[in-house]
Amino acid sequence: MSKENIPSKIYIQDFRDLIVWQKSVLLLDKVYEIVREFPDYEKYIMVSQIIRCTTSISANIAEGNSQLYVKKEFSFANNALGSAGETKHWLEMAFRRKYINESTYHELIEDTDEVIRMIIGYMKKLKNKIEN
Repeated sequence: MSKENIPSKIYIQDFRDLIVWQKSVLLLDKVYEIVREFPDYEKYIMVSQIIRCTTSISANIAEGNSQLYVKKEFSFANNALGSAGETKHWLEMAFRRKYINESTYHELIEDTDEVIRMIIGYMKKLKNKIEN
């Protein structure tokens, strides 16, 4: 690795300060609440999947923000975006199987869409850093 590739300014960042991370954790908290009511036979199928992908949103934001290189941070933000899309898929499946009611479904989809918009905004900010 050449010296030019090493950032000249290295400082401590705390992902917990990111509003996008905070919102994604609130979404995860809500998902944990609703899956308690899912049938027992879904614990190793749907419950496991929806918890994993929703957890992955905030985990990828945290891991990316803890990286030294902005391109890596961007890549982790992209992973978080994919996990948010997967979360919407599992919410749709839960609604179709009547594990969640319509109002809960719409609330969680709205929350997920808000997180998606925030991740995209975060990625645009990172892209500007990369280009400048």
